[in-house]
Amino acid sequence: MFDLAQASAAVKAGGVLSAILRADKGSFYIELETRESGVAELVTSNGRERRSFRDPGQALKVVRELGVATGRFALEEWDTHAPIQKAWSRPDQAAHMKAKHQRADDAAEFESDVLQALAEADDPSVTKIAHADVMALLDAKVAQIKKKAARKART
Repeated sequence: MFDLAQASAAVKAGGVLSAILRADKGSFYIELETRESGVAELVTSNGRERRSFRDPGQALKVVRELGVATGRFALEEWDTHAPIQKAWSRPDQAAHMKAKHQRADDAAEFESDVLQALAEADDPSVTKIAHADVMALLDAKVAQIKKKAARKART
């Protein structure tokens, strides 16, 4: 049994002769034909269970990325009518990626705003507002919001 790291090391060391893509109902598995110990299955790193693929193309991609150039197929057990395995659900990873993409969008928007402000700073046609005037406008807006909030609190 090899996980991906072990399989990669075995291929680089010249210990793997070929790969076998084996079908079992609707799943596909990779077996590696080795020089010393016969056939070894590709397994998951953490559970040490057979690494299964729903799509034979993905399995072949892994074989190619490992650096194995030759192989054969064992499709006797392939059931073309077998239901397709459900994909793994990773809600934690999905939430992480969603947050990461949101941060990237926010950073791009901020960069765009800064670049626009820098361009406007050098543009003589843009009307400039003094800092004191901006602060006065902001103070008036804050007072207006506080007044509105106080009215809502009384009702």
